[in-house]
Amino acid sequence: MLILSPSPGIHEARGFTLIEMAVVLLIIGLLIGGLVMPLSTQMEDRRYATTQQLLDDVREALTGYALANGALPCPATPASNGLAAAAGGGCTRQHGFVPAVTLGLLGPQNADRLLLDAWNSPVRYSVSRSDNDADTNWDFVVPGEMRDVSIASLAPELDVCSTSAGSSATACSGPAVTLTASAPAVVYSLGGDWATFASADQQENTGANLGGGPSGTSYPVASDEVWVMRTRSTAAGAEFDDLVSWLGANTLYSKLVAVGQLP
Repeated sequence: MLILSPSPGIHEARGFTLIEMAVVLLIIGLLIGGLVMPLSTQMEDRRYATTQQLLDDVREALTGYALANGALPCPATPASNGLAAAAGGGCTRQHGFVPAVTLGLLGPQNADRLLLDAWNSPVRYSVSRSDNDADTNWDFVVPGEMRDVSIASLAPELDVCSTSAGSSATACSGPAVTLTASAPAVVYSLGGDWATFASADQQENTGANLGGGPSGTSYPVASDEVWVMRTRSTAAGAEFDDLVSWLGANTLYSKLVAVGQLP
């Protein structure tokens, strides 16, 4: 019987050793990890962009409301069912939430009928409570009051800074860090870490809590006339992912003049 022996150039097939398999699994794990991190970053970027667009839409809706009514709406509260919460010659609260029902804005809402950002947190809204003719009416929320006060005398007091360092409850630390010192209204989102944040710049955008709605939830809101808006950061102790937008006073005035709401 003829027996063939393996030729010198042919090797028998063999399996992977445990060490080789461990190396392969390690490489696969590193590759998957490299894909997961960019994916999570992309999702967060998408939420950020979606919320920025929402704030832009809210600002346009506020402007449209002012053009039609000669005044801005009051903020909603958790108990106002999505409606502007007016009281006497002003608002129930200076700092509250976007009155989505009053503005006719569509979008996700929570149990208190508050418009939600991409992180399912209510979009905050604050309005100037200046009363420059001292008639007990807030200049920007009572129809006809801006006309009575006149453009020359209107002085909305809301400020937005690029840092909280050195700011007071009523002003940024100086012109170099002041983005605006005369906003009639500010619209803002507390970002993805709205429930837990520690940096000084994020704390500047809150300071009080507002509840009283059907859900029983108490929400952080602003407590003074100063906000911070700057680039996002994940640096320890300097985290920031808030989005802050505002109505420019001169832009609002020019549009009100164009439709005859201001002389």
